Amino acid sequence: MAKRGPAAHTPAPSTSSGVERAHELFKQGRSKEALAILRPMLQRKGQVDGDIAALAAACLGAEGDYLEAARVDRMLCDSDPGNPQGWNSLGFDLLNAGDLTGAMEAYEHAVELEPTRASAHYNIARIAARMGDKSKAIDHFARAVEIQSDYVDRLDEDLDLRPLKDDPEMIGRLPGAASSEDPYAEYYATR
Repeated sequence: MAKRGPAAHTPAPSTSSGVERAHELFKQGRSKEALAILRPMLQRKGQVDGDIAALAAACLGAEGDYLEAARVDRMLCDSDPGNPQGWNSLGFDLLNAGDLTGAMEAYEHAVELEPTRASAHYNIARIAARMGDKSKAIDHFARAVEIQSDYVDRLDEDLDLRPLKDDPEMIGRLPGAASSEDPYAEYYATR
């Protein structure tokens, strides 16, 4: 029997199969394992792969490491500054890391790139409310509701925006939210 040589090196999975495996692990709630696959891919020289960066940032966020997630988001934004989702993700991670100013800037950039991104308008409203800018909070919340009407339901749920729920300026900006002084006005208007 011939003596065997050293074991052959098993090639690393291709980038696409590695990303697919990491995505499956992430969906299963196994973020740390997904990150173990993604980190070497992120460290490769050259152009940042948007899918890899986005998935790595999502994994980091799921692990509660929002500052590191924001660092990865920033790599994506620097690599592809015209990507509104990259800026939106950066805003999300900075907001969760407690950087209100940085989050506001990222969300505003996302809105510049994609004015119909309701989630970015909503988050700008939340941040503005935290920062005490009532007018900006109302403007962006009204815009989010205009784009996606179900955001109006969040006014009751969101601790940042709830104080504005009964504000006359807010009520006047939301579709259907303004009620007449006369509770029977709608009834008589239809007769």
